[in-house]
Amino acid sequence: MRKIIFYLFAILLFFVPIVLWPYTSEVFEFNKMVLTYMLTTLIVGAWLARCVIEEKFIFRRTILDIPLLVFLGSQLISTFLSIDFYTSIFGYYSRFNGGLLSTICYLLLYWAFVSNFDVKETLKLIKVWFASAFLVSTYGVLEHFGIDKNIWVQDVQSRVFSSLGQPNWLGAWVVALIPIAWAFALRSKVKTLNFWLYFGLSILFFWTLIYTKSRSDFLGFGVGTIFFWGLVAWQNIKKLPAVFPHLLIVGSTFVAICLISGTQWTPSLGSMLKQKSTVKSQQLTAAPADTALETGGTESGVIRKIVWSGAIQIWQHYPIFGTGVETFAYSYYSYRPVAHNITSEWDFIYNKAHNEFLNFAANTGTVGLLSYITVIGFSVYLIFKKNGDRVLNFALLSGFISLSATNFFGFSVVPTQLEFFLFPALATALGQENEKVKDYKLKLDGLQKTGIAISCSLALMLLYFIANYWYADTLYARGKGLNAIPRPDLAIPVLSQAIQLEPWQALYHAEIANSYSAAAIAYDQIKDATTAATLTNLAITEIQKAVDISPSNINLRRTAFGTYVRLSTIDEKYLATARDVEIAAIKLAPTDAKLYYNLGIADANLGSYEGSLADFQKAIGLKPNYGAARIEYAALLVHAGQNDEAKKQLMYVLINIDPNDATAKEALANIK
Repeated sequence: MRKIIFYLFAILLFFVPIVLWPYTSEVFEFNKMVLTYMLTTLIVGAWLARCVIEEKFIFRRTILDIPLLVFLGSQLISTFLSIDFYTSIFGYYSRFNGGLLSTICYLLLYWAFVSNFDVKETLKLIKVWFASAFLVSTYGVLEHFGIDKNIWVQDVQSRVFSSLGQPNWLGAWVVALIPIAWAFALRSKVKTLNFWLYFGLSILFFWTLIYTKSRSDFLGFGVGTIFFWGLVAWQNIKKLPAVFPHLLIVGSTFVAICLISGTQWTPSLGSMLKQKSTVKSQQLTAAPADTALETGGTESGVIRKIVWSGAIQIWQHYPIFGTGVETFAYSYYSYRPVAHNITSEWDFIYNKAHNEFLNFAANTGTVGLLSYITVIGFSVYLIFKKNGDRVLNFALLSGFISLSATNFFGFSVVPTQLEFFLFPALATALGQENEKVKDYKLKLDGLQKTGIAISCSLALMLLYFIANYWYADTLYARGKGLNAIPRPDLAIPVLSQAIQLEPWQALYHAEIANSYSAAAIAYDQIKDATTAATLTNLAITEIQKAVDISPSNINLRRTAFGTYVRLSTIDEKYLATARDVEIAAIKLAPTDAKLYYNLGIADANLGSYEGSLADFQKAIGLKPNYGAARIEYAALLVHAGQNDEAKKQLMYVLINIDPNDATAKEALANIK
C-alpha cells in the first residue's frame, strides 16, 4: 500500500502541472482540479486500506495539525454562512481552486504525505516534480519562439504560460522550485554531473520566468533568492569559501541570461546593440504588463489598488466570517469603487481580489485571514526547525516564502496550492529517519477484508461523482459551443444531459435558457406560435432556476436580462420583465455603469423617456468616458428637442473619447 500511495503521489506531482483538455469549459484549472480530486480520493483510500491491513491508525502528528484544523474550521463556517453555498463548496466556476472541497483535498494530501513517506521516498518525489517542471518549462521556452503561436488567442510569444494557462501562474510555480534545484546542486561538487544537471534545471526555470514577464513573480524570485543564499551563508559562515563558487556561478549565469534575453525592465544585449538611441531602445523593449494591459490599457498596479479597496470594503462590512468562501466575484460588485469604471478593465469580471490575503479577508473574514496567516507562520517555523538536510530545508523555506510574496499580488491556483501545502510536508518527511517498513505476510480476517472493501467502495463512489462532475462540464462546454454557432436545437439535448448530471449548476440552467429563447424566436419567425410559447416558458423557467440557485451572481442577472430582451421580440411584455431584472441587478451592483446603460435602453423602448434620460445620466456620471451611453443619451435629447445639449454630448465623445467614432459623427451630422 505504501508503494501504491507513492506512485499515486508521483502521478499527482507529475501530471497536475501538465494536464489540460480543450473540450472542457475551462482548459487548464478545471482539469487540474478534477485530477487532484481523483488522486486525493485514491491516495486516501489506499491510506485507509493500509491502516486496515496493519491494524493501526497510521497518522504522524506535526506542529501544523492544529493550525490546519483551525483553518479548515474557518472555511467550513464561512461556507455555511456563504451568500452562495454551491460556489463556496466547489469554488467559483472557471477558477475552481479555493473552494471548500479543494481545501479539504490539500489538507488530506498533507497528512497523507507526512504519514506515509520517509526521506528516500521524498527525495524521489521531488525529482518527479522536477521532471514535470522540466517539461512544462521547456514547452514554455518553446512557446516564446512560436511553437504554438497560432493556437491561442493570447500573444503567447510575448508572455508564455505553457500548460498552466496564465503567465503569472507559471512564473509563481517555477519560482518556488528554483531554490530546491539550487539545493540539489549544492549537495554535489561543482565538477560533478549532478551539480550541472540541477543547476541547468534552475537556469531553465529562470529562463521560463523571464519569458512570463510577470513582475510579481520576479519579486517572489528576488525574495526567495535572498532568503536562500542568506540562510546558506549563515549556516556555513565558517565554510563560505566552499559556498562562494556556487554563488558566483549562479549569479553570473543568471545575469548573463538577463543580458541575453532581457527582462520587462531591461533590454536584451542584442536590442541595445541594434537601437540607435536610448529613447528608441526604451520604446521597443518596454514589456507589456499584466492582464488586459497586453493590448494596452490601465496600468495593472492602478487596477489592483482599486480592486483591493473594494476587497477592504467587503471585509469591513463582513468582518468576522466574510461573504463566503470564493464569493468575491459576487460581493465585489456591491462595493466596487466608482473608479473601476474609468479603467480599461471596467467591464471585466473580477472573481479574485488579486491579493491572496485580501481575498481571504473578503471571503472568510478576520477569522479566515488570521487562520491563513497562522498556517503560513507555523509552516515557516516547521520547515526552518525541522531536522535533516539543512540546505534542502532552506530551499523549501525560500520557495514557500516566494509563494507568499507572489500571492500578495495575485492568487493561488492548483499547482501553486500543492506547493503551499506540500512544502511543509516535504520538510516533515525529510526530517524523519529512514523507516524500515515491516513486510507483512497477511492472512486477512473477515473484519479486515470488510474494512478494505468499505474503503474501496467509498473511493469508487467518490470517483464516480467526480467523473460525472467532469463529464457534465464537457457537455456544458459542447452545448455552449453549439449555441454560439448558433444551433440551439442541438444544444438543448446536450445541456439537458448536463443538468441531469449536475442539477445545482446555475450556469447550466442559464445556458439552456439561451438555447430555449433562441429556439423560441426561430419558431415564432415561422409562425409556429404554440411551439414558440412552450419554448418561451421553458426559457423563463430555466433562467429563473439559475437566479434562484445563485441569487448573488450578478452575471446571471445580466444573462436573465438578455434572455427577456430576446423574448420581447415575441411578446413585448417581456421587455418590462427585463427592466425589472435590471433594477434588481442594480441593487446588487450600484456602481456598474453598464447596468444603468441597459436600463436606459429598456426604458426608452418602453416609452419612459424621462426615466431613460435619468438612467443614461447615471451611467455617464459613473463613467464619464462611456461613449455608447453619451451617444444614446444624445439621441434621447434630440427626441426631446434639446439639440444643443445633444451636440455637446456628441462633441464630448469626439473630443475626449474617440475622434474617429463613426456613430457620433453621423449623429452629429444628422442634427438640424
